[in-house]
Amino acid sequence: MTMTFRKYIILTVLLFSFIGGFGQRFDFVKVIAGKGIVFNNDSILLYKTSIKKTCEIFKVKDISDSEDIIMSEWDGYDPETLEMTGGTEWIKEVKFKNIVCEFSSDSDVKKLELRWIRIRADKTMKIYTDSGFEMGEINPDILELFPKVSKHDFVSSDLKTYNLYTYGVSFGLDRLENNDLRLIEISTHYKIK
Repeated sequence: MTMTFRKYIILTVLLFSFIGGFGQRFDFVKVIAGKGIVFNNDSILLYKTSIKKTCEIFKVKDISDSEDIIMSEWDGYDPETLEMTGGTEWIKEVKFKNIVCEFSSDSDVKKLELRWIRIRADKTMKIYTDSGFEMGEINPDILELFPKVSKHDFVSSDLKTYNLYTYGVSFGLDRLENNDLRLIEISTHYKIK
């Protein structure tokens, strides 16, 4: 009896040592629509958190002084006047795992602001929204919590893309073989009223 009990204790200690020493460590990412994210215990806020601070939080190389900037030209139609419109934007990205923080400016390359955070599914992160959605969720009812309220809110006809600018949040979904939709991307960004 004591030998069996001793084996039980040894196996239990080994099991907990294995789980504690070699277990998966997750980063936790809470997405707050139109405001930013909480990464583990640190906040990264739209229009407030600098490139330098974002690099510190993610523990990646500080790129605040690098020349790694993208000039992006865009064009389209104004939804109210239907006139052709366009512009130029300066962009610098801070990347960590499947998180991309996009800092940009319409006019001054030296005054980049955090305007968009995109997060794709990642097995090393637990990603969820403050409204209750979780990355990987099947058939989330997005419009129940974020109903379309303005002409700027867009939902694709295949229900795979939700760009909800009224709330400052977007969702990307992937269609599975059984026709269910799985949440694979969450973004927080600027709002349009």
